[in-house]
Amino acid sequence: MKPPPAILPPGAEVLGYVVERQLGQGGFGTVYLARNAGQPFALKLLHLPRVGERGEREVSILLKLHHPNVVGLQGYGLWPPEAPQFAVIAMEYVDGRQLDVWADEENPTARQVARVVLDVARALGASHAVGVLHRDVKEANVMVRASDGVAKLVDFGIGDYEGARGLTVDILPPGTPEYRSPEAWRFFRQHVHVPGARYEAGPSDDLWALGLVLYTLLTARTPFDGTDDPSFIEAVMTREPVPPHEENARVPRALSDVCMRLLEKTPETRTVSALACVTELERALAGADATWDVPLCDAYGEATATTEGGRDSEERWLRAPMYRPRRGKRAPPPAVEVATTVPRTTVKAGLKPRGRSRAWTRVALVLVLLAAGATRRLWLSRIEGGDPARQEVAASGKSPQADRAAAPTGPKATAAAVALPAALQEDSATVTTPPKDTQPLRLPQKTAKKGMGVMARAVSTAAACTALACPGPQVRQPPPPEPCPIGAVKAMAKWGRAIGDKQPARFAMGQPRIISIGEGPVEVHTLGGWKGLPGGTALSGRSIVRDRVYVRLTWATTPEGDSFPVCFDVHAEEGPRGMAREPGDDSPSRARIFTIAYVKAVAEFE
Repeated sequence: MKPPPAILPPGAEVLGYVVERQLGQGGFGTVYLARNAGQPFALKLLHLPRVGERGEREVSILLKLHHPNVVGLQGYGLWPPEAPQFAVIAMEYVDGRQLDVWADEENPTARQVARVVLDVARALGASHAVGVLHRDVKEANVMVRASDGVAKLVDFGIGDYEGARGLTVDILPPGTPEYRSPEAWRFFRQHVHVPGARYEAGPSDDLWALGLVLYTLLTARTPFDGTDDPSFIEAVMTREPVPPHEENARVPRALSDVCMRLLEKTPETRTVSALACVTELERALAGADATWDVPLCDAYGEATATTEGGRDSEERWLRAPMYRPRRGKRAPPPAVEVATTVPRTTVKAGLKPRGRSRAWTRVALVLVLLAAGATRRLWLSRIEGGDPARQEVAASGKSPQADRAAAPTGPKATAAAVALPAALQEDSATVTTPPKDTQPLRLPQKTAKKGMGVMARAVSTAAACTALACPGPQVRQPPPPEPCPIGAVKAMAKWGRAIGDKQPARFAMGQPRIISIGEGPVEVHTLGGWKGLPGGTALSGRSIVRDRVYVRLTWATTPEGDSFPVCFDVHAEEGPRGMAREPGDDSPSRARIFTIAYVKAVAEFE
């Protein structure tokens, strides 16, 4: 699976919508917060060569659904109009948080959890009533609106409906493996070697996933685990989970029973329908007392911080059952006082042994850098005074893009640039508004005198501006901060990349050398022999040309085809963020850089 195109920068315009920031990214595309006529929208871009008919399928599904707990469709089109590469779906923008983030930050009560899950059950009830299956019910696909706490079911990208033509040939339909039902796994085991076998998902699969979501909200734990995939699947099919009220004494028994009925092993014994689940939740809420208003987890506080490295004690709770899991706002870390005597705990944390493998990793890094540096010196000595062959890494004219959804605006949100649902056909729809063809002018920079060093140029420029009162700064500032893609930090941790970890990478195959790079989509590849991402992993993102070249990487695809969001800044081999511009190109939109660099895992782009 190849990565989606690089992210769209803020200010980019798509069919009359101006992009503000990225909301989420997946294997087929990206969702952005965008505005049209001052109104916010969730703009989903799907890469047509990869999604095929799935974009039209999602539009057809949303056209069937008109419910306050389902994200609403505003319009659909193809972009760019003259040579479409992307399906564009404009939806309501839900100003809120993903369900898992909401639970972690809010530390909700049983009453709050019941109301949120009731909203999702109502959304599923409305979907199932018109023959629509979501097929990917999970916390990441539920948004809790900040203004009133209403939950909305989003992202019907792999949904299905009665009578729709099949789009996949796999034995199981697309979906998140951790949320698959026992009957799906049983079918897989029994028919894995049967040619043409296909599992047909039903409403009971959505209900099972809803039960998993409810269990996690109530207990802050998952009901099933395993040391590997086979043991996890076996647990899903055969093991009865500990009832939520036994796992967490603050869970009301009535709500625990609703959850357990959703997690029955067969569709025949499971809650019969989403509407039946709605009835059960409403009945449980009607009988709720004051115990339903107690937060389900302990809150973070001053006593929850440890002295080892200033880390929270969450790991201790997860490893020791006698400790309750915690949610809510974290207490800020205590200020570190500067003193001539370093506290013992700080010294201990700083000198913690890292093991022999870490030492060998450092040795290998030094060897790679020495080799790269020597190669670079040889290369520079060969090309000094000449112009090396140009290698285009990414054409500056290419547009990046593309997955996820989100909630409501009002009548004013029906802007002129996109066709409204009433004007759309289920088979296809297009947007005819021409793209904006005017671009802001970019002033060229003056070429510096030959032989003048970087420091000398900076000093002379500053002195000249002081004397002559220059109208504006001569140095192009680094790009502004930007959040990481949703789920990137967790995905990197799963692959052994902690925040701050670095790994060597290259911009182009072959011997290290100087290449020309443009502002826009870019791809680099990791070098092998390092902990974490395997060598040859493709990291895609975008380059930003300033006085240095900054590269923000947001998607990874391993040689085995695993694909997931990441958050990597590119650092020059000598250390600073961004790549130094090599002499020979002072263009505001292109630069020459050396091909060897580091990629550094970050929690946000600075």
